[in-house]
Amino acid sequence: MIASRLRRCSPADTGGINIKLRNTVLTGVLVLVLAIAGGLVWLYSSLDSLAQAAIEKYGPEITQVSVHVSGVKLAPADGRGTIQGLRLGNPPGFKTDSSFKAGEISLKIDTASLTKDVIVINEVVIQSPEVTYESGSSGNNLEAIQKNIESYLGKLSAGRQDDAGPKKKLIIDNLHIRDGKVNVNTAFTVGKTVSSAIPNLHLRDIGRKSNGASAGEVARQVWGALVRSTGSVVSSLGSAIKEGAKGLVEGTRKLFK
Repeated sequence: MIASRLRRCSPADTGGINIKLRNTVLTGVLVLVLAIAGGLVWLYSSLDSLAQAAIEKYGPEITQVSVHVSGVKLAPADGRGTIQGLRLGNPPGFKTDSSFKAGEISLKIDTASLTKDVIVINEVVIQSPEVTYESGSSGNNLEAIQKNIESYLGKLSAGRQDDAGPKKKLIIDNLHIRDGKVNVNTAFTVGKTVSSAIPNLHLRDIGRKSNGASAGEVARQVWGALVRSTGSVVSSLGSAIKEGAKGLVEGTRKLFK
């Protein structure tokens, strides 16, 4: 009786089972492929917003001032990108709206390095930035930000920084700051803002000797160069304004002789 109830699967039945199994496997593989593809599409389409979020997260941690960008455009396929509307605020105690503004920063990246621990950036061009130099009772705003960067790096090296910042290191072959200007607001400008051009800067091989520099170390080098260049311009302006004021006073005295 029991044997009579058991029946062998015919070749046709076995073929049907194999077809169903194969279809199930193919469907599973297809779903997996679509899921991976969808994830890659999402990641690729989100690179711009992810980069912007990273700038606005780590920028304030390193500089201790507000950092905002209006947009980031990346083209990983050809290794090019732009950062638009970068704006750095000022430390507490300073009244001007910003310390640094740049309408556009262009990047050229070695795409082969994107998956490595050290990302190589062939060129950075900061075009027509606007720097604001404001003096206060304890110094100027640009040097205050430089001290903030040094403080961040000091905590990092001592292991006292909770968030160590971006894990990737950077090498920048060439960094250009072109056609910039500085707005000077100090006691010798008598409450008015005086503007002057900043000499073009070209920094080479940032992080090259150490096989990569952290974001904080890059900020230290770039901001330090900008502070030194701007400081020279401000010093020259101060001397010119003082000489002009002195000449005006002497001219006035002669009128009343």
